[in-house]
Amino acid sequence: MDNIIIVTGGTIQDDLLLQVMNDYNGSYIIGVDKGIETLYRLGIDADLVLGDFDSASADIRIYYENHPNIIVLQPEKDFTDTHVAVLEALKQNPSRVILVGATGTRIDHMLANINMLKLCLEKKVDAFIVDDNNRIRMIDKQCKIEKKTLYGKYISCIPFSDKVTGITLKGFKYPLTDATMIKEDSLGISNELREEEGLITIDTGYLLVMETKDS
Repeated sequence: MDNIIIVTGGTIQDDLLLQVMNDYNGSYIIGVDKGIETLYRLGIDADLVLGDFDSASADIRIYYENHPNIIVLQPEKDFTDTHVAVLEALKQNPSRVILVGATGTRIDHMLANINMLKLCLEKKVDAFIVDDNNRIRMIDKQCKIEKKTLYGKYISCIPFSDKVTGITLKGFKYPLTDATMIKEDSLGISNELREEEGLITIDTGYLLVMETKDS
């Protein structure tokens, strides 16, 4: 399995989801809880649907209850629906996992979904969260960012672990060499590419890399 797109229950922009589907044509699609409403509205077939479906409308639940590949979860559980979806995705050994609808008004869910990037990283699976204004990934070694595919003007590097060491940024407006950042630092916010390609490397820890743009 190359790419898996997880469409979950946060804020989802139709145009963005259609663009992701086009960019990763042929992906395996997992619809999660209220995310199935967007898939239904846009006429996108899901390969797997799962959740407790407490957020989806009654009509949509009825439509999907006979789906050939459905996992119904209990509302009282130790994992979020999105967490279960990521675990199901990782069982298929994908090259990449893309989460859409993983941000929105529920900051608690958004933070939990960012944690899912670490879960994927530990399995050596490239993963990112995308919405209209952000593309978020997590690294433990390095990543390249190219100007031609840049998602937004700003690139922010935020420590996920308590400490990240050996942070080196090349090709950026504000370069770094072998720097250390702790969780409380805001040093890495709002950098910009200076060259056609930027390289971010670290020695230890986990670093969130966010390509962002203003509305």
